Amino acid sequence: MTVLDALDTAIGDRRGADLYNLSLSELDDIGELLEEFWSSQYQTVPTSTPSRSAFVGGWMGPFFSEPMLRRDLADALLYYPKIMVLDPLADFFSRGEGLPELWSVGYVRPDREINRVASGPAMWRNNGTYESLRTDPEGAARRFASIVDNLYLLEQPIRADVIDVRSQWPIIKARSRQLETALRFDVRNAALQDYLAAADLSGLHVWDSITGLQVSMDLPVVRRDAPMQAAPMLYYLAKTLAVADAGDAQYVPTNESSLGLLRTKYNDAVARTHPAAMLREVARIAVPAADVALREVVAIRQSSDNFEDWRLGLQALHRATVSDDAQTLRERVEETLLPKVHNVERELGSSSLGSSFRKAGADVVIDGAVGAATGAIAAGSVDPGAAALLGVGGAAAAGALRWLLRQYAPAPIEGDQAVLATLIKAQQKAD
Repeated sequence: MTVLDALDTAIGDRRGADLYNLSLSELDDIGELLEEFWSSQYQTVPTSTPSRSAFVGGWMGPFFSEPMLRRDLADALLYYPKIMVLDPLADFFSRGEGLPELWSVGYVRPDREINRVASGPAMWRNNGTYESLRTDPEGAARRFASIVDNLYLLEQPIRADVIDVRSQWPIIKARSRQLETALRFDVRNAALQDYLAAADLSGLHVWDSITGLQVSMDLPVVRRDAPMQAAPMLYYLAKTLAVADAGDAQYVPTNESSLGLLRTKYNDAVARTHPAAMLREVARIAVPAADVALREVVAIRQSSDNFEDWRLGLQALHRATVSDDAQTLRERVEETLLPKVHNVERELGSSSLGSSFRKAGADVVIDGAVGAATGAIAAGSVDPGAAALLGVGGAAAAGALRWLLRQYAPAPIEGDQAVLATLIKAQQKAD
């Protein structure tokens, strides 16, 4: 059961403009029904698969359904077999249960008095939530309706479980003590503190919607409080790992700073970040419109061998280009993909059977033509071309045409080129 199944029950046939007129009491009822779903979802153990879901870090998790990330989402869906994301409705209705208290850091004033500055997700997560919008019922309904509209635009991959939408809040609540324990050890971990002292903090999240924020004063820090300056970044990492674990997914950092922090906490086996730059170059050549990839993503996965070939090819390209600058990366992607694209385009246009040649069931098309011509002979009205084609017998001609088909018709496109063919045909159809 997906969040859209739960929504179908919660809102019934109220879709589109009607959602913008919901009252607070109606939103309360919808929130309660969805809370039941999120609780049940957390208690359901995900089915293990050979290829685990990818929980892509950065903005993808909380904002995957927003139109501004449509291209990034399309790229991710053509790279990973499945992605896990954070349920935006769960964040909207969340009351922050399970989050730790604010972390306090002391600063020494010139007069030796101490000023304390508090920070943490309990103060940052409230922006745009239902809780914060209850005093503005129209604003609350607008925000809810906007989230729902965006989710239904991604209906196909969500219902097909290609996008696994999960609430993080039952996990945060259930594992709050474990997260607090992890944080207590991490802030005292010298390796983590040394890494953060030298890292580019602007690439590190302190909460789902905030990157690089440092709440501090331009004063000396109380020595015993100094480790707690790293608490937001370290808690976010621990929380992210907990959410990924509960969804049987693997956290994939999006930049070198996040990768370095993960490797320092975990081990050197974590090798690469999410290849955003490489995927943008691939998309420039192979997926002219993001909506094409989103529309075709489920169909592409129905041929699992082809999609696996495609993914392995992209992973090999990622490994080869991981140290490239922007220009070299562009050239390498073009050298790798453009010949395949041109080859697929030639294959798609090379059928001598024209519009009657179909990718599946080509024998049926040919045999259908033979059957029609055979019927025409029986009726005593057939053109010379059909008679010459059929020779002495329709059945014999059917077999002969199969031989011709196997020898001279274009071979079916397979492997990673089959994925390219799907994208190219979808784009042609869109044009």
